[in-house]
Amino acid sequence: AVSLVASDPRSLIYHSPGRLLVLIASILAVAGWIFGRVINTNKFSLHYYWRNRMMRAYLGVTRHTEAREESKNRFTDFDLKDDLQMYEAKQKPLHVVNVALNLAGGNKLEWQDRKAESFSISPLHSGSYWLGYRTSRYYGGPEGISLATAVAISGAAASPNMGYMMTSRVIRFIMALFNVRLGFWLGNPGVAGSGDPSTFNQTTYDRDSPTQSVRPIFAEAMGMTNDRSPYVYLSDGGHFDNFGLYEMILRRCRFVVVSDASTDPDYCFESLAYAIRQVRVDFGVPIEFRKELQFGKTLKSEHRYCAIADIMYSCVDKPGGSPDRKPDPEYDGVLIYIKPSLNGSEPEDALNYHRADNAFPEDTIVDQWFSEPQFESYRMLASHMVETICSQTLPTVEYFEKFEELASWHVGLVR
Repeated sequence: AVSLVASDPRSLIYHSPGRLLVLIASILAVAGWIFGRVINTNKFSLHYYWRNRMMRAYLGVTRHTEAREESKNRFTDFDLKDDLQMYEAKQKPLHVVNVALNLAGGNKLEWQDRKAESFSISPLHSGSYWLGYRTSRYYGGPEGISLATAVAISGAAASPNMGYMMTSRVIRFIMALFNVRLGFWLGNPGVAGSGDPSTFNQTTYDRDSPTQSVRPIFAEAMGMTNDRSPYVYLSDGGHFDNFGLYEMILRRCRFVVVSDASTDPDYCFESLAYAIRQVRVDFGVPIEFRKELQFGKTLKSEHRYCAIADIMYSCVDKPGGSPDRKPDPEYDGVLIYIKPSLNGSEPEDALNYHRADNAFPEDTIVDQWFSEPQFESYRMLASHMVETICSQTLPTVEYFEKFEELASWHVGLVR
């Protein structure tokens, strides 16, 4: 028997008694349950690696004080005190962080292509229009969800579940197997996260991580994420809407500025088209541009830096609708769409960088290591674009004179 096992390891399964196999399976199950209770699902992923560096880059630089020199980690230069809780960021303008709630295993047939729904985190509330909202002071942990965590989730592009962008089951499983996971598991803000005292189920929306780590990771690898479980899987907002425009339309913002920083080398406007399509399907609100979009990288061409569109709220909110399809300032809003473009009027150093790097100004998001010339070229291009746009007489001044008299005035600024 010993020689048989040595020559063929599979014989251990064929010739072992059933009780031994049951015992081994039981030991593995118990060990998995114990370690699953100890290991934090979110901390076991790459999320905190991503979050801590973003927190240091954007929040840490604003806190160069003697107190930080005393409290920071001497080796990593990280300091958790750089962060602040989301409910504390109530200054104007009100920040609304756009993320995606993944529905790879959802049962909504009409959303089988989306595989996600919009999820927002603000200083006031966190949640989804379709599930419900929780107060940000009590959602995502004992002290609520933090600003760095919310922003890191919003930028969690690499994830086994990526909404409409991830369609390959093989890639999804491999990414989960190698722990390439920047997403985040949080409690369901809806009824599923409220708990049930009759079955001794506790609330989950006030936790910063699932109490059992094995099940979420398994669901993530097998594409079983949905909105019916006690915990939901959140990832990059671009996995549903790359602009956050969906949430602005939901809030009936009357003046919305969108800066399109998505990678679009051929200027196909895929992210814009996807956002407009979802807004029309879910809310019945058309978004109609006044002129043809003119953007590109061909120099000496009449490329515009922005485009203006009417948000036709009147089609839904106005009694009787808007049969003439003309903008109504009492109901409708205006969208200012800005996208990096080159027409030859830019500063010479930015044009010179474009000659050296033809991808500029549509470099891929994979490039996270901007050199000084690259960073300065983008900064200077943005400055030139805004100055050019503001120097022109936009045809929205008279349109908005009446808006100032309305009590329902809202402004949205999204990336």
